[in-house]
Amino acid sequence: MKRRLFTLSLASCGLVKTVQAANESTGQVFSSQKPFKFPTYKVLRLGTFQGGSSEALAVNANGQAAGWVSFDIDGAYRPALFVPGRTPKPIYTDGPGEATGLNARVEVVGWFREGSATQAFRWRHEQLRTLPSLGGGNSEAASINDRSEIVGFSEAAPGAAHAVLWWGDRLFDLGTWGGYGARATAINERGDIVGFREVVADGVGVRQGVRWIRGRAPRLMPTLPGYESVVPTAVNERGDVTGYMYPATNFLFGRVAFIYADDRYTLMPLSNDQPTVGLGINNRREVVGFKFDQGADPRNRALMWFNTGQTAFSLDGRPEVLAAGWKALEQGNAINEAGVIVGTGFFGLPNGRNSIEAFMLIPK
Repeated sequence: MKRRLFTLSLASCGLVKTVQAANESTGQVFSSQKPFKFPTYKVLRLGTFQGGSSEALAVNANGQAAGWVSFDIDGAYRPALFVPGRTPKPIYTDGPGEATGLNARVEVVGWFREGSATQAFRWRHEQLRTLPSLGGGNSEAASINDRSEIVGFSEAAPGAAHAVLWWGDRLFDLGTWGGYGARATAINERGDIVGFREVVADGVGVRQGVRWIRGRAPRLMPTLPGYESVVPTAVNERGDVTGYMYPATNFLFGRVAFIYADDRYTLMPLSNDQPTVGLGINNRREVVGFKFDQGADPRNRALMWFNTGQTAFSLDGRPEVLAAGWKALEQGNAINEAGVIVGTGFFGLPNGRNSIEAFMLIPK
């Protein structure tokens, strides 16, 4: 199928032009906007288990987080729940895995490896339960809302992923949205779903964003000229979406974060054209994610965007972050409505080494 059948032009979609990056250190944007006053944060270590590593991938309205911890067991890492001030709580699955979603009811979802395949799970009331699958192999849960609706994917046959919705004990096959495969990546409290389908365009495999507003038919998100793949990663209660897009042949260095709001894109590159990725969004259209700096170690550096993507803010290297002992914040993975951010970074240890750990930033 030809790519022109699915790629829409700026004129036909009413898309905004690419917004130039803000200066991360001053908060100035390259427009007539006033300088932005950046927030300050209380910086927390969410901890490790038995001296291993950790990462926070999701945060709920109560300021709890979910992700993974590594320790001395077969497979090395397991899904985990983080409560500030407490030791992380591992979720003991049969194999390695991650917790990718968490709601206010403290229901945790994610995946773990069971034999040769991954298995979607839900954990609540200290009980682990695997989620129904389509029977074709791998399945993974990506997101859960406060109504306990869960989205992710399940393979109908090896390599044939379908977007799925779990609710209660039921599995709903959302299909492939017209591609050879599809995955749902996030769901909001209204039940709006985002994800992507996989298709072959001009002989190249690409990912096309899908946005499914509850009560309407799922629709493809537009693809901007110069890009072939659109990967939504999060959706807020207004139906605004963040994620990243990239040319089909340049995933690593061609990625650029975006906000899709009011049927318009705002792209969020940096002024030096470093690749960027958006991973979380709240109702104020504050986005968290990271930039990729190929000349740095670590290469990822946590970022935040304000003003619907027009003002960039480096979470890494802030005075309060350095004062708390962090050497670098790698990724901002999620943000809640209170502006609490979770992710992963490098914490400095007394022996001079760095520990990969989950962090939480709480606005002051």
